[in-house]
Amino acid sequence: MLAAWLLLVIAVGSLSGGCASPGCLARDYGHGSVVCVCNAEHCDVPEPLPLGQLAAGAAAHYVSSKAGERLALGMARFAPLPTLATQEKVATLRVNYDTRFQEVLGFGGAVTDSSAILTHSLSSATADSLVRSYFGDEGIGYTFLRVPLGGCDFSTHKYQYLDDHPGDVHLKHFNLSAEDFEHKIPFIKRAVQVSPAPVKLLAASWSAPEWMKFVVDPTTNASSLKKEYYDAYAAYHVKFLEKYAAEGLDFWGITPQNEPTGGLRSSRWNMMGWQPAEMRQFLAHSFCPALRAAGFDHLKVMLGDDNTNRLSAWQKLYKDTVLDKCVSGMAVHWYTDDETSHSVLEQVHQQHPDKFLLYTEACIEDAVALGSWERGARYISNIIQVLRHWGVGWVDWNLVLDERGGPNWAGNFVDAPVVANASADEFYKQPMFYALAHVSRFVPPGSVRVGLEGPLEGAAFLTPDRSTVIVLLGRADGDTEAVISDAERGSLSLRVPANSMHTVVYKQHVDVRSEL
Repeated sequence: MLAAWLLLVIAVGSLSGGCASPGCLARDYGHGSVVCVCNAEHCDVPEPLPLGQLAAGAAAHYVSSKAGERLALGMARFAPLPTLATQEKVATLRVNYDTRFQEVLGFGGAVTDSSAILTHSLSSATADSLVRSYFGDEGIGYTFLRVPLGGCDFSTHKYQYLDDHPGDVHLKHFNLSAEDFEHKIPFIKRAVQVSPAPVKLLAASWSAPEWMKFVVDPTTNASSLKKEYYDAYAAYHVKFLEKYAAEGLDFWGITPQNEPTGGLRSSRWNMMGWQPAEMRQFLAHSFCPALRAAGFDHLKVMLGDDNTNRLSAWQKLYKDTVLDKCVSGMAVHWYTDDETSHSVLEQVHQQHPDKFLLYTEACIEDAVALGSWERGARYISNIIQVLRHWGVGWVDWNLVLDERGGPNWAGNFVDAPVVANASADEFYKQPMFYALAHVSRFVPPGSVRVGLEGPLEGAAFLTPDRSTVIVLLGRADGDTEAVISDAERGSLSLRVPANSMHTVVYKQHVDVRSEL
């Protein structure tokens, strides 16, 4: 009780304190930086790109810092190349348009039951502000929404479709859940409505109903799908897609199983395991034919939906000629990235350059730490590295959680970029939110990564509107300077505050995309 009271005092006493950017109602919870508080009356909005100044040759420089800046906008001017690049102790980064890499598909998050329920627990004005913060034209440019097919641990109870109808192999009783109709579908429709760009829906299944499964490990009760239900489970996915289509929501992509490797080891929540050979049989003979027969063969089917340390096992399925035609790419999770080099992404791309690599889940697997700068830095660092190693996008896990890191019926509480406090009718945008914003708001689908060399962690892109976008992470504990060297434009001097994130945007004099 005393700890809770002290936390309340700190939170109330810190409102609008610190040195946060204008528009951010800053609150310090003692985790290294601040959150920006949003409610029915107020929510900070990133300053729009000053298009007139960019057209006149200036560059926009957005900064977020541990000290409290949040997408603070400054303007800079180019100088001739030799002038600034010769300064001592200045980090120089060189843009190389002659080296072209992958096209970006986009960024986003997951509308779990928990996220949708929490959003709808807020007042309509606050809930609308939350959705718009991600998807609105004043938001951070999300264009992906991952949708669990049925329940997962981030639900208020354990369930899958058809739980109450064992043996219904013809799916006569298949229907969506109350969570779909009352929470997820309304959330998705609102996101699609406010987004200025198309929103790609990505479906992912956590498990078949229990009666379709058998136990593979009695010590953990881990399970897998019985082979006699392969066709029924493929039809189960089709029914889901048809039900959402009846609501006016069409999917862009699908993965047949979330973390299939983990499902072979544990049954902590809705999980189901697959060996690669079993998945090959299911996809080739049941899943892909079912999608094709139902008119869903346009969907981007992805292998994996697993961690980077399992990519080499799943990529072998590309060798199957049937799967090669059905599967568009690999879905990747970040949970082993600290122990697995991102070079594995490079290796998969080199062996299968026609198959994309899309990160589809990431989160901090610890209790909520409101305002943690370290977690924000970890997010943007991973996004940069994934993009530098052929990733085409990065989809976060829960869009919003409560102050405990749930609801989660299995007790698997984690952190999220946005945390909602329904009792106060407000939500908190964490440094993780702004880490995503520094990329997702400025690197739209269709952007192409180009070369960037230099001592700071970063990535560079050409956007469809002929802009250059450079995303950087400054890890130094003190203020420094950096110079961006562009052979076509000149040199651009940047202020790099201690522990900061950066996005630089400028226009080209000539169309450097013309050779794409």
